[in-house]
Amino acid sequence: MLIDPKVKSIVIFNGGGGIVEREMKLTVQQGINEFQIQNVPTSFDPNSADIQLEHLTPEDKELITLQQTIISLPDYNNSQQLIDREKSAANSIISYAIDFTRELREKVFNICEASSYRTYFDMKGTFNFIINSTKDGEIIVKVLYFLSDVRIRWNTTLQVNINEDGKTAEIEGFIVVDNQTGFTYENVELGFAIFELPQPPSNIVDYQTNVPPVGPVGLRQEVLGELNSLKNIQKGPMKRTQRFKQLL
Repeated sequence: MLIDPKVKSIVIFNGGGGIVEREMKLTVQQGINEFQIQNVPTSFDPNSADIQLEHLTPEDKELITLQQTIISLPDYNNSQQLIDREKSAANSIISYAIDFTRELREKVFNICEASSYRTYFDMKGTFNFIINSTKDGEIIVKVLYFLSDVRIRWNTTLQVNINEDGKTAEIEGFIVVDNQTGFTYENVELGFAIFELPQPPSNIVDYQTNVPPVGPVGLRQEVLGELNSLKNIQKGPMKRTQRFKQLL
């Protein structure tokens, strides 16, 4: 069964990437229940993917269990050939766009422009999991994974407002989120963390050619540990999350 759990929160790293948490209540039947999650970007690290079951009643813990997860990424070479063909087709359409009406021409340009920026990381990965249940019931599924994509990140900026007396000023600090990926996150809890993706020589990612990264050993524990640290900070007086209607 295809499902699309809502993105509940995303913690963005200043060095690029972040941790996505998605959640959905599912109805399961007695026996084997197979699910496939939609809209998982190829930039997610399969080594960091995690599924957690939140049982509605204590007795369900023994009756409804996670049996297996199957995670895979599309072949890079085949995906790149598809992307190249899309870009070639977009350029051909633009060359003949002068024959369109103005309204239609603007729509064509918007579509073609999106195709020109498309990369391997804008493709979709496969995230399947199997739940074994000995009864008909409901279960809350939480999905966490790490995005290894430098096109989504945050940085800080300052604005100095000089008062009318010309002698005093007020300084405002802002966090600016830059999301150049092909995925939009609407109405999510947004957190910020300082984290640099480890890149030993054997795992350096060529972001110009978008070669898929190879997650270093222990990356899953490290990024999830960063998420737990951030949650612990949020319990104090300084809350570091905001709710945004839409993150483009």
